[in-house]
Amino acid sequence: MDVKTLWRERANNFWSMAVRYLRYIGNSGFLFSVYVGIILGSYYYGQVLKVLPETFPAAEFSTILVFLIVSRGKIRTFLKTADANFLLPVEGRFKPYLQKSLRYSFVMQAFNVLVLLLVLGPLYFNRITSERAVYFGSLALILLLTGWNIISKWEELRVPDGTKRKMLPIIRLLMVLFTLYAIFREAWLITAVLIIGMAILYVAVYRPLSQKHTLKWDRLIELEANALMLFYRIANMFVDVPEISRKVRKRTWAAPLLKVLSGKGETVYGYMYTKAFIRSNDYFGIYARLTMIGIILMLIMPPGFLLWGVSLLLIYMTAIQLTTLWPHFDMKVWVDLYPVSKKERYETFQRLIFRIMISQVILFTVSSFINHLSIVETGIILITGVTLVLAFTRVLLFKQLDKRFILTEMGR
Repeated sequence: MDVKTLWRERANNFWSMAVRYLRYIGNSGFLFSVYVGIILGSYYYGQVLKVLPETFPAAEFSTILVFLIVSRGKIRTFLKTADANFLLPVEGRFKPYLQKSLRYSFVMQAFNVLVLLLVLGPLYFNRITSERAVYFGSLALILLLTGWNIISKWEELRVPDGTKRKMLPIIRLLMVLFTLYAIFREAWLITAVLIIGMAILYVAVYRPLSQKHTLKWDRLIELEANALMLFYRIANMFVDVPEISRKVRKRTWAAPLLKVLSGKGETVYGYMYTKAFIRSNDYFGIYARLTMIGIILMLIMPPGFLLWGVSLLLIYMTAIQLTTLWPHFDMKVWVDLYPVSKKERYETFQRLIFRIMISQVILFTVSSFINHLSIVETGIILITGVTLVLAFTRVLLFKQLDKRFILTEMGR
């Protein structure tokens, strides 16, 4: 078996599937929202730079953002569960496959870093340095740091459970953080010392791990499965993804929300859908993250069209994600035993989506008022948010569900 050909087939299969889902995402109107966000963001980015105080910690801010991307070091191997058994006999000839995986992982990670540094470019030239040579030199060093992080993390994956496995990632991440800070502070002597230290650390500590420990196939397969599931969850925000697996959390602390969201006249589907929303990471996790992002933006952004647009965009993205809750029980045969019509099920689902979205609007409104102390600004966010919620639940929700799950026969 040619392992290079195997890797190429696996990568091609993944991208064939990914492109199919990306087309659905593109047709959903999300790309239009992204384009509008980029145009508005570009304009307000320049405006923010003009009023940014001289004391703004640009180097520290850039360090944190770039660190969040570089430190991820996501390694894609395209391995499958059965590989743990069927590829063991050819493990000795598997090196070219893994080398291609590492190169692929670096290219994808480097692309993310390049995009982020391109976005940070205006801030970099405005507050850190105006020298293009310094900017491109810093970019080269950060890409080198990205590669070091990936190959070091790769060697860490061989280490068995224990203290060493816990300490090595901490050492690696601290080296990445300190080096990034030295680069953005233009402390070139310290940067050189840290880079030499990373080289010594790799040769003396990380590289010998490949000689002491064998590949941990189960760990590699689990990482690949997690990366694939992350893509599925993102795609699931726009289209039903059959391959997705859902994790359930008990979340006893959220039990009081059950009665609030399901309503006083609690119905069968009201209780079931509310419980699924609270306990499933796919729904509650996305809602919590988008809501938290919105609250932070409401607390730091200046008033104006961009603030209102961001608020509406996050509410709409949350609503689109929540539509995937509709078929959550479709594979459960016992649900068909309930004497509940599809129309009643839809109306129950509609009320739940309305309550969840309204709660987000209220949180955004309160956060905006805390930041701006403006009745007008807060009122605009509240009115536009409620209008979007009403439009989505009364008109767009049925169309979204009917397009993907066929509801027309329920006799709306």
